[in-house]
Amino acid sequence: MNTATAWHTIREASLASGLPESTLRYYEQIGIIPPIARDPSSGHRAYSDADLERLDTIACLSATGMPLDAMREYLANAADGEEGAVRQMELLDAQALRLAARAEAIRMQQAYVSFKTLYWRAVAEGREDDARRLLEENADIVTKVKHLQTGGNAIR
Repeated sequence: MNTATAWHTIREASLASGLPESTLRYYEQIGIIPPIARDPSSGHRAYSDADLERLDTIACLSATGMPLDAMREYLANAADGEEGAVRQMELLDAQALRLAARAEAIRMQQAYVSFKTLYWRAVAEGREDDARRLLEENADIVTKVKHLQTGGNAIR
């Protein structure tokens, strides 16, 4: 039985992957996505089912915030057997560390918001001594959050 390849427009590929059409074009331009076939009559991109499967992976990698160079390498490694699998694990381990750093930054931001809420509650209730104590006890949080603002990516 001969199965014909199903072809999809860029709009369909965008809807299926969740990636904007502009992102699909950009990813193709920079080599994240290999060149997409073109409809001979219109010249428009024609995505195959295999392209859509690849876009699912790309969308997931993108959703993790993986840098473009790492995504490109990840996609290239897929066909390299055991050696590629080892490189995949290294790329994913590096991404896990980036995500852990982001999660820690968010925890620190939440701690800052919580402490400032307590501070302002104390001020609003006329408890100046409590407010001053909160500032003193949470000086490290202020320092860490300022470090995030100035581009530091490590929470100490």
